[in-house]
Amino acid sequence: MKSVRILVKAGLLAGLTGFAAYAYMVWNNNRPAPQPDQAQLVAALERSIKWLETNQIALLSNRKAPTLWYFIQKAGELTGDPRLINLFRHHEERFLVNRFDLWRPLFYPESWIPVRYENIAALPDYNRHFIYALTCDEDLGQEPDISAQNNSHFCDSKPLSPACATHQLMGIRLLQRNECGNEEELQYTVQHLQQRIRRQLTWDPRIVDVYIQRALMLAESGAGSSIKPVWLQNVLDAQRADGGWGGLDPLISLGSRHLVFHPAGIGIRPVNSDFHATAQGVLLLSILTQSTRP
Repeated sequence: MKSVRILVKAGLLAGLTGFAAYAYMVWNNNRPAPQPDQAQLVAALERSIKWLETNQIALLSNRKAPTLWYFIQKAGELTGDPRLINLFRHHEERFLVNRFDLWRPLFYPESWIPVRYENIAALPDYNRHFIYALTCDEDLGQEPDISAQNNSHFCDSKPLSPACATHQLMGIRLLQRNECGNEEELQYTVQHLQQRIRRQLTWDPRIVDVYIQRALMLAESGAGSSIKPVWLQNVLDAQRADGGWGGLDPLISLGSRHLVFHPAGIGIRPVNSDFHATAQGVLLLSILTQSTRP
C-alpha cells in the first residue's frame, strides 16, 4: 500500500513538473519582446543565403522538393539577389526542362499539365491538393480527398498533424494565385487558417521546422503584422552558426546528439541545418525584409 502511495505521489509530482515546464515555455514563447529591426533581418537573410551557396552542390542533386525550390524562386524574385536567382536557374536547367513534369505549373503559372488522379494518388494528400490548385482540373477537384481540403475545417480531423494548416493554406493560396474557385470562399478559408496558425504559434512553443513554416505562411498570406515580435525573434535565435535552420529544437547536448523536440514529440537525434527548414527561413526573411523597407 505504501509503495502505491509513493507511486501516486511521484506521478503527481511528475505531472505538476511537466505542467509547470510547459506553462513556462508558453509564457516565454509569448513574452513581450522588441520587434527585430531591418538590420537584424537583413543580416540573418545574408547568413542563410550563404548557407545555400555553401551547400548548393548537395541541394542541386535533390529534385524531390519542388515546394522548397519554389520558395527559392520566390525569394529571388522578391529580393533580386543574384545568388538566389542563379541557384534557382541551376535547378531549372537540371530538372524543369521536361514540359510534362507534374510540378512545372508551380514555377511557371502560365503553363498547364494534364493530370489523371492515378498519376498523383501515391502523393501525400496536401501534394494532391497542390496539383489540383496548379491545374484547376475539374475532375481532380471532385475527388473527395482533394475537395475536402478546400473546407476551412479540414484540419479539425487531423489534430496530430502539426503542418496540416500550413499545408492547406499553401494549397488555398495556390488556388487564389490561379483564380481557381470562389474568391470569397477562398479568402474566408485563408482567414480561418491564419487564425488557426496564430493559435498554434501561441500554444506550441517548440521551435521546430513547422514553427518557421507557420510564421512563413502568415507572412506569405498577408498576415505578417500578426506575427508576434517574440515569434520572429525565436526564429532568428534558432538560426544555426552555419546560417541554416534545422527541423529540431535542441534541449540538451549529449555529445554528437541532442535531446530534442521534433514535430512528433521528444527524442535523441543529431542536430544539423537542412534545406527544408532553411528554404522556409529564406523566404520568410525575404518577405519581411521587403515589407519593412523604408
